[in-house]
Amino acid sequence: MNRALDPLAAQLLLRAYARATNMLIAGRSFATDDPTLAALLRAFGAHVGPLSDAEGTPASPPVVFSLEEDATPRPGAITVLAPGGVFRAVIAPDGRIITGPGDEGRIEWARAHMPVTEVAARALAPLVAGRSVGLSLVLEPKTAALALMLSEAGARVSVFGWASETREDVAARLRDADIPVFADSAASREREWELAREFLDQRSEFLLDDGSHLIRLAHETERCPGVLDALVGAAEETTSGLRPLRSFDLHIPVMASNDARSKTLFDNGYGTGQSCWTTILDLIDPRGVGAPVAGMSVVVIGYGDVGRGCARFGAALGARVTVVELDPVRALQASMDGFAVASLEEAAASGGMLISATGERATIPLSALEAAPEGAIVTVAGGVDGEVSIDEAVAASWVMAESGDPHVQTLTSPSGKTLRVLERGEGINYTAGEGNPIEIMDMSFGVQLASLRELLTHEGELSPGLHDLPREADDAVAAAALGALSLS
Repeated sequence: MNRALDPLAAQLLLRAYARATNMLIAGRSFATDDPTLAALLRAFGAHVGPLSDAEGTPASPPVVFSLEEDATPRPGAITVLAPGGVFRAVIAPDGRIITGPGDEGRIEWARAHMPVTEVAARALAPLVAGRSVGLSLVLEPKTAALALMLSEAGARVSVFGWASETREDVAARLRDADIPVFADSAASREREWELAREFLDQRSEFLLDDGSHLIRLAHETERCPGVLDALVGAAEETTSGLRPLRSFDLHIPVMASNDARSKTLFDNGYGTGQSCWTTILDLIDPRGVGAPVAGMSVVVIGYGDVGRGCARFGAALGARVTVVELDPVRALQASMDGFAVASLEEAAASGGMLISATGERATIPLSALEAAPEGAIVTVAGGVDGEVSIDEAVAASWVMAESGDPHVQTLTSPSGKTLRVLERGEGINYTAGEGNPIEIMDMSFGVQLASLRELLTHEGELSPGLHDLPREADDAVAAAALGALSLS
């Protein structure tokens, strides 16, 4: 292939790789001779070289974009096969076609690329054998791999998942492995809380939480009698989950896993940034012709680690990014990173897309919905319930309706203006997508297991309240991840 790809074709190939593999772009080795695709990959943080220099290891195979008319898979590499620049398939190093979340063996695929978690779980075996560990996480292949590794290490594992974050095929696989699962993708809100209480009634000694809902519920002794007495400690892996715990009367030690540098700097920025954008692109371009993001005005609300990732990857796709940030230091960072900075109402008035990246309620209030132009896209990167003020809008006579795509709704004002809301305003990457890339979650789970090790080795010594992961444990996770990416 001699003619360079156009930007939309390059975007489609990047999306095809991400959808099929659920793997990271930043930090990974890619090989292509196409300048447009190479530029896009580099903007996402990839290490890009020519086809002739494609190198990797069995644990970290290179990704080769084979675009020639007679394109064939590259043995030992992940090959994106696109003869003439038209996507055909993604081929695994062993020659299998991989298509995405529905692949048979998806859990095994994830596990094969989670060396940090695998080594950490094996090392925990002498400590965790016979102990009960509850996992409250998004129920998808990577989380299933974590549960299986802990179970194989000898822990008595149980799993909870919220309805919108549960894949039934994954739940079934865990049940087949004799791991109790408290999740139902069709559960009502009331049933979800019943399942949460049933999960806590297992009296786990350790709880690895996502959002701190279960940690806080365990402290409600009238609703969950006896649960707190059994809990030795817990760990929380999200920014939005730690926020309420900082002013909460904790009766157990809780490791602030999210605050570890190996978690928040990578999961929130690189992982959420990539997975949110690839999911958004797939939703707004269901026919796969290329999403017209280049030149679009995109408003990113919040410039923490998640906001920085969303802004960076949006700019990499050619969007004109404006940042809304109340913290003057972070606003200054955004400006020095090259982004426009404006008030919410000013930015929303010209925004083709509004992305909330704060993890706080009402980040996109009714006033911003009223200011947004016809057809604007409204979505949330990670986050909490109510980040988009949909209930307030409905109370003000706006109408929320289905669009025909289960992940896209319309929100119409009394005057007839219609906005597109993705996934009802829930965190887009883990409800409509497959969550953060495997390598990123491998690091995050490595931090969670390092937190579990701290709780196990210092049982009875840690005071109730939040505790940071020791620096040496944090550094060890980063060093292992660096080695896995073959960048050391």
